[in-house]
Amino acid sequence: MTKQLVYANITNVMNQNDRENSKELIIRAGKQEFLKYGYKGASLRNICKQAGVTTGAFYFQFENKEQLLDEILRPVITYFSAMVQKSTMEEFEGESSSADGDEQMLEMLWNYKEECQILLEGTAGTAYEKVFEELQEGLRQGFLLFFGKYGISDVDEKLLDVIVRMRVESYLTIIRKEYTLEETKKLARQIGIYCDAGFEALVRQLKTEHSGN
Repeated sequence: MTKQLVYANITNVMNQNDRENSKELIIRAGKQEFLKYGYKGASLRNICKQAGVTTGAFYFQFENKEQLLDEILRPVITYFSAMVQKSTMEEFEGESSSADGDEQMLEMLWNYKEECQILLEGTAGTAYEKVFEELQEGLRQGFLLFFGKYGISDVDEKLLDVIVRMRVESYLTIIRKEYTLEETKKLARQIGIYCDAGFEALVRQLKTEHSGN
């Protein structure tokens, strides 16, 4: 191999590393900008300035600000949706308890606290502004599955809506606080135990009501 080819290969590797580093710097700066100002208020110029890159370097990595937001949020949403589905099936099949599932999900949300905050407060005007409604629908289907398991097929939609919102709000309340990971996991397990007992009591009550009709 000639010296020219060696230098060319080294240059290509260095350029690739530079591009990867630039992308990571842009993602970090973008996350902080979205956290502070939300999607609408976020400035592409500020993102580039904080990342130490030119706007040309930004557009080499991303088409626009929305694609950057997608790069930050999409992996987390995909991961969380898969975890909800997995946790639901494990509980349904008796492989784990609600406390186990809640602890796993809250640990995941704690690890991605900044992304969750962006989802909650910084996605107005984007495809992500209703993402928690979609996640609530996933929980809703999970509750229907469990009610069906216990022989209850005609659950009041108003009751179901309240239960789902209570569960989601319990997660979000913990995530909004500055709890340590251990505190978060402990609270998640306690809430899961509470929810298990409450669900069992509700099932008994609904069966009593149905048998009396």
